[in-house]
Amino acid sequence: MDSITAESLLFAAEQRTGLDDWGDDWFRQPLAAWVEDLNGDVINEAGRDFFTELAVRDLMRRLRVTDTLARHPEIDQVTMPPIVYVAGAVRSGTTLFHNALALHRQAKPLLRWELMEPVPPPEAATAATDPRIAKVQASIDKRRGTPLEAMHWVNADDPEECQWGFIDFVSLLAGAAGGCMRSWRHFGDEASHLPVYENYRRLVKLLLWKNPPPPGGFLVLKAPQVTAHIDEFAQVFPEARFVAPARDPYRVVSSARAMVGGILDAFLADGQNPPNPFDLDDLRPTLEAMLAFDKTADLRVVPYPELVADPGSAAVAIFDELGFPTDPELGTRVNDFILAQRQGARVRPPDDLPEPNMSHEELHLDPMVIEFCERFGITPEHDRLTGAHP
Repeated sequence: MDSITAESLLFAAEQRTGLDDWGDDWFRQPLAAWVEDLNGDVINEAGRDFFTELAVRDLMRRLRVTDTLARHPEIDQVTMPPIVYVAGAVRSGTTLFHNALALHRQAKPLLRWELMEPVPPPEAATAATDPRIAKVQASIDKRRGTPLEAMHWVNADDPEECQWGFIDFVSLLAGAAGGCMRSWRHFGDEASHLPVYENYRRLVKLLLWKNPPPPGGFLVLKAPQVTAHIDEFAQVFPEARFVAPARDPYRVVSSARAMVGGILDAFLADGQNPPNPFDLDDLRPTLEAMLAFDKTADLRVVPYPELVADPGSAAVAIFDELGFPTDPELGTRVNDFILAQRQGARVRPPDDLPEPNMSHEELHLDPMVIEFCERFGITPEHDRLTGAHP
């Protein structure tokens, strides 16, 4: 097996795009960690091929974004609108909350196809019929019938997590690849993400350049992966007002274990342990960041049971608290969305999920979990709740 080098990946991306301006060099650090994992023994040949091609495609996107920004310096002058930002832990209802908030008549979410294929910049007149929607949807549909469809499904024209738009090599598969790519994940956990968010701010302006929010409107964005670095994100996006669902950490860990395994099992080499099984220590940085941020900034938290019971009312209440424009039909629109999900727009989630590496009672004895639950009014979720299905 020939070794893969960073230079070979960079060269492949340059050859396919005809571009060679990489912008700043920070991204080469996570790229080096990715290459180390490509040459390791955790992933099988199929995984090596998949993650190599994934890397080249991500590098191609960076080249195209960098080129567009260089040729159109006016993009940096685009005014950033107000932002309602959904943070919180993975598997805590952030997707449900994001979708509900994005249904406000003056809200603009960033859609999956826009984040994955941002160049050329979308235009308002053709955004709903852009051929990239079908292209991205075709790539997504290959995963139909897998555990991912039941756990977390986002169509090409659905609101998507900011992670899919990062161009600094820290967000491949929205971070889920870290279960197999462990050196890369370690780098992402330890590094400052300020350069990532600074470049993402420019990409958001690129997407708004010819396709802005409605007059007087605002962005509704989300990425639970950002929460561990929420203080840095807030520095780069001072327009953001942060909201977050908060769920029983036991249920978060259980659900995350199922999702990570469903994505990565096929890529493991024989004899390797399952992907990083996700336990309380993986969740800890996010919970600690929420606790710290809540002490120094304005973080509005909605307990997960309240969100699931009435997502329309939760969305209306958040906009009222933040002082954003009123949308009298928002509650009805959210209820219609949930009904469509239950009638088949979304596959029902699995009934059985893997258990965490400690019992419900043991996990709730952890001092940080105790503090988190007390601060945000979280009671143990003894009977599992789901957001789109009863």
